[in-house]
Amino acid sequence: PKARRRAHPAREAETFRRALSTMSGVLKYTRADLAKLKYHPVRPLDVISREIGVPVEEMAKLDANENLHPVPKEMMDAVTGALQSFSSGCSAQIYPDPTQTNLRADIAALHGLTPQHVCAGSGSDDILDIVMRLMDAPSCLISPPTFGMYKFLGDISKIKVIEVPRKDNFEVDVPAVVAAIRKHKIKLVMLPSPNNPTGTLLPNSDVEILCKEDAMIVVDEAYADFAGCSADELLSKFPNLMVCRTFSKWAGLAGLRVGYALGDPSIIERMLAIKQPYNVNVAAEAMARAALANRPAIMVTIQSLLDQRDRLIAYLDKYRFLKPHKTHSNFVLCDVEQASAQGLASFMRNRGVLVRYFGTQGGQLQNNIRISSGRPQDIDKCIKALDEYEAERFDQAAADTLKGMGDVEALIFDMDGVLVDVSMSYRTAILETAAHFGVPITSADVNAAKAKGDANNDWKLTLTLIEGGLKKGANKPSLEEVTAEFEKRYQGEKGVPGLSSLETFIPSLPMLKALKAKYKLAIVTGRPRKPDCETALKAFGLEGLFEVVVCMEDAAVKPDPAPVKLALSKLKCKSGIMFGDTVDDCRAAVGAGIQAAGVVPPKHSKEEDSKVLKGSGAGVV
Repeated sequence: PKARRRAHPAREAETFRRALSTMSGVLKYTRADLAKLKYHPVRPLDVISREIGVPVEEMAKLDANENLHPVPKEMMDAVTGALQSFSSGCSAQIYPDPTQTNLRADIAALHGLTPQHVCAGSGSDDILDIVMRLMDAPSCLISPPTFGMYKFLGDISKIKVIEVPRKDNFEVDVPAVVAAIRKHKIKLVMLPSPNNPTGTLLPNSDVEILCKEDAMIVVDEAYADFAGCSADELLSKFPNLMVCRTFSKWAGLAGLRVGYALGDPSIIERMLAIKQPYNVNVAAEAMARAALANRPAIMVTIQSLLDQRDRLIAYLDKYRFLKPHKTHSNFVLCDVEQASAQGLASFMRNRGVLVRYFGTQGGQLQNNIRISSGRPQDIDKCIKALDEYEAERFDQAAADTLKGMGDVEALIFDMDGVLVDVSMSYRTAILETAAHFGVPITSADVNAAKAKGDANNDWKLTLTLIEGGLKKGANKPSLEEVTAEFEKRYQGEKGVPGLSSLETFIPSLPMLKALKAKYKLAIVTGRPRKPDCETALKAFGLEGLFEVVVCMEDAAVKPDPAPVKLALSKLKCKSGIMFGDTVDDCRAAVGAGIQAAGVVPPKHSKEEDSKVLKGSGAGVV
């Protein structure tokens, strides 16, 4: 036979490898349970950028709780120096110090401890992995919903993970945890404070209770710098307590991976013995030490993140589809209501705003999202995306409403609560003005008064509420005095922005422009024309969009039908729909002989408002 051509060596080796794998079932040498243990972290930013077509620099990365502020120049210089300084015994060419001597000394000084109390690692995940491997514990206790790495690492270490659910407010159910420790003879307990993803604190008083049990208590304090409290002060009292920290969050070093454990020297000694010897690289150690040296400067960025978090929460409170939970960290967990968390996260992602959606991995948090704090520009983008999402929902609801109300000529809109969210402006001005005159009232009081009707003039409504709450014999303010105090708060004074600056637009301009092509549009509002109404029209780009704008001084106020009739007359229309959020709007529409469509303002109860609005003549809400 003719000699055959010899196959390419690399191709021949690959063919042999595949054949061997098929014949022997090479996976039989591995642990079968590992196939289902894959952890799902957030995806790389550059990959997502290419997928959605938004440049990385234009995105708002609010899905991993990082500190996005630039690190101080001194920290960058420290890394450059460490990598280039061969003479110092620390450079890219030489293995790093396996015991992180200098870094551990710096960390110990921060916490008022000795280096013997500190074990450093490649991020807190590395530290937690060392703890899992160190403990001779058949079981470990966690309290979900919580950080997914605890169960992941426990499963890898073949430690049975026992879960004790948190309370409804996401606090740790300490009595239940104690009972489980005793019942299952648990030797390892892992609890974060603040908890990720809920932001809930574990008070030191609870830590003390747990440390009295026969178990190792590990408190993961990855976010402690945002809460301003720590369990490290209990270390001298309880040798079975360990506190884990990281540089990823507060110091902005998530990409370099540096974490550490604080604990009894006897435990730390064993951790140092079993950890990977070079688990903190030269650049990471140099940057971490520089972060400690520049901690005051970095803490300024921490305060900025907290300020932006509070700003974000104030906005989240206005969205009817979101319920933010109380938090002690640099993120906020939100229930997504009357909507899909997956759909919302996808909507924001397509606009370059990344938030954490947990999916089936989230357990009871499958319809939640977590939003990290960020720089002011990041929060601006987040708020813009949420506004667009709400506007899209409003647009769809408006379209559905119009489909069922027949052919009409005109669409008439109330301004407050329909076009403009005034929950943080007019409503707040009412509360603050009443408080100025010594009468504490609540939002519920305002809603109740509005529900009764004849409450379209907020100045008069405020006076009525004040009169109803004044103590016997107290001086009654005049309408002029109430109006002056109200406007001072709403308009602002002496260069300080007023509450009006907090107003946001509810629907979308594209939707209104589309309606303008088919209908004649008008506004009928209880606002004075100057400056309140005209300022809002200009601020939200509404000038020229509405053919007619009827204000407080143009006709009798709603519920009198006069202002609605005036709008119809100026539009030269006989049929129309009035969109309003109060009984006065609906009654005015019905009185003018047109249809009333009720609108539930942001953060109002749809069920309660629908009942009131329909009872006042709204054909649909």
